[in-house]
Amino acid sequence: MSYQITEKKDLTYVITENSIPQAQLEKNFSLLSTCAFQFTLICSALAIGTFLSTVIGVGGSPVLIFGFIVAITFDLIICYSLAELASAYPHSSAQVHWTYCLASEKYKRSLSFLTGILSCAGWIFACFSSTYVASMFILALAQIYHQDYVPKSFHYYLVYLAVFLSGYLVNVFLVKLLPLITNISVAVINFGTFFIIITLLVKSPKQSAEFVFKNIINETGWSSNGVVFFLGMLPSLACVTLFDGAVHLTDEIAQPERNIPLVMVISNTLSGVMAFFAAIVYMFCVVNVNNLSNPVGGEPIVQLMYDSFQSEALTTIGVVCLILTFVGSSYMYYTSTSRLIWSFANSNGLPFSKYIGEVSSNLKSPVYALSFLTVLCIIIGTLIMGSDGALNAVLGTSMVCINLSYLIPIACLLVKSKFSTTHRFNERPYFCLGKFGLPMNIASVLWVCFIMVWLNFPLSYPVTSDNMNYACVVLGITCIIGIILWFVHGRSRYDHNIDLKHF
Repeated sequence: MSYQITEKKDLTYVITENSIPQAQLEKNFSLLSTCAFQFTLICSALAIGTFLSTVIGVGGSPVLIFGFIVAITFDLIICYSLAELASAYPHSSAQVHWTYCLASEKYKRSLSFLTGILSCAGWIFACFSSTYVASMFILALAQIYHQDYVPKSFHYYLVYLAVFLSGYLVNVFLVKLLPLITNISVAVINFGTFFIIITLLVKSPKQSAEFVFKNIINETGWSSNGVVFFLGMLPSLACVTLFDGAVHLTDEIAQPERNIPLVMVISNTLSGVMAFFAAIVYMFCVVNVNNLSNPVGGEPIVQLMYDSFQSEALTTIGVVCLILTFVGSSYMYYTSTSRLIWSFANSNGLPFSKYIGEVSSNLKSPVYALSFLTVLCIIIGTLIMGSDGALNAVLGTSMVCINLSYLIPIACLLVKSKFSTTHRFNERPYFCLGKFGLPMNIASVLWVCFIMVWLNFPLSYPVTSDNMNYACVVLGITCIIGIILWFVHGRSRYDHNIDLKHF
């Protein structure tokens, strides 16, 4: 049997018995496998290699290295701030739930709904991005052996569909094996990272320290190196992010108030440190800067290996590791995003929530949420065959939506606590920032507001219709859709009951 708790105005609760028992997600993940999940999700040390083309023209190596230090410092401050909230208010909907708990009575429903729309949109766009990158690596491998082959846009889309549909099948039918798959994936990532780094150090001629740490390369058209420095931080922002990924597994791990914050802190900190050292190695091992502007398969890290290794066999091993890494990472994206959508639907935040919020009693998987995600991403994926501007806009909007969804609950905590270092929570959470909580929360809010400017800033000057950053347009469309959903559906039906915890 299952029960529904209904809150009355006199703060009493009515428990009613439902006739149909509702299936729940099973606790398949341990602390270790969840750490592997989060580490696999962002695969930062390899992901930063996909941005080398941007790095070379936007400030060069010094901007990447020193910008990474700035970006990762503030990103981890955000991560730790969110980890504290995950410990105090464990829930699979993450920032949706935190916002509802922390916002004032008057605005909690609307702000929580807005956070849910931003969070879901950001994760859906991230699923699209990771899958598209995986398809690029697969076709890059084909180009290594057939250099006269020029992939068409629909080739990328077909491979994109194959990766996404295979991930859908894994998440629907092999949900019990997800912890094993994450452990295998993290082993592949670590092997691939060390293989690529060590082989680069052994085989590649080295750039000078001046190239890596001093010589700024500004091909953006912007006259200010300050502008270029902040634009050059964008790869770092995109490589160590999605801190709430593990939080959406709250229902599938024991003691989430303890284990989820530990996963967030351990995995994301380790990812940031490894990515930093990987970035330095990549920059020292750049053989031909000009080749990175038009790399094999559109992936600069593949071009870097091809130029440095001078061996198709070694390059193939590296690319295969990248393919397995990003395909596995994409599968983890589908897992986390489907749990977020499922949890948001349980609060009636989406149309057809009755179905999307269900867990299959046989498969123990949120099949409808996964199907909803897959259909949306198949539609969004058609942009691969469209304009580059629209494609890049969707790729960039993921970071915009995700960071805005982080901003709202942290800002609500500051308002609720009246910027006090004490009485921040009714009960001290397992993971508590203590006296550092207030300044870290303030820094998080200011940093998100600051990077919003640069995430929507054009990379090149003069700004034209071709090089304009259209992320703000996609964000605007997302917000318009959210507003329509609120007035058509959410205002009358959205009900996030904080007394009902899935786990």
